[in-house]
Amino acid sequence: MRRVVVRKTGDLSVLKYEEKETPEPKNGEIRIRVQASGVNFADLSARMGQYPDSPPLPMGLGYEVSGVVDAIGEGVSEDWLDAPVLSLTHFSGYSSHVVVPVNWATKRPEAMSPAVGAAIPVTGLTAWMMLEVMGRVREGDRVLVHSAGGGVGLMAVLQLMK
Repeated sequence: MRRVVVRKTGDLSVLKYEEKETPEPKNGEIRIRVQASGVNFADLSARMGQYPDSPPLPMGLGYEVSGVVDAIGEGVSEDWLDAPVLSLTHFSGYSSHVVVPVNWATKRPEAMSPAVGAAIPVTGLTAWMMLEVMGRVREGDRVLVHSAGGGVGLMAVLQLMK
């Protein structure tokens, strides 16, 4: 498999390709052949050495992906095999393949492009958590969304419209 790795922090020039053995899914996991990776604030901050949750160097970047399941681990329904999905990762999403717990993924609608699917997990879950869990926003509440043109702000507006 091919992945982007950061061996030292810095600007875009620190992003390098690396060849690794393609991982196999274990019990309760799926392997995704990545078609698109999301690029978000955590990735950029980690690359520059400014993200407290970064794994140690050398590290792979990428918190979210979209692709097709090409292998399943023990205990995973065969319905997942060949399914288009979007998923969270915990870094290393800038890869040709990722292995994640099956409950980190969701099936992607056929009409949704891989690029759109890769842009949803982090922003969508962040907006949902802010509105539902932290803010406990309910029908009839008024909400001001700052920066509605950004990823999280746009997802918050979309969630409030439903």
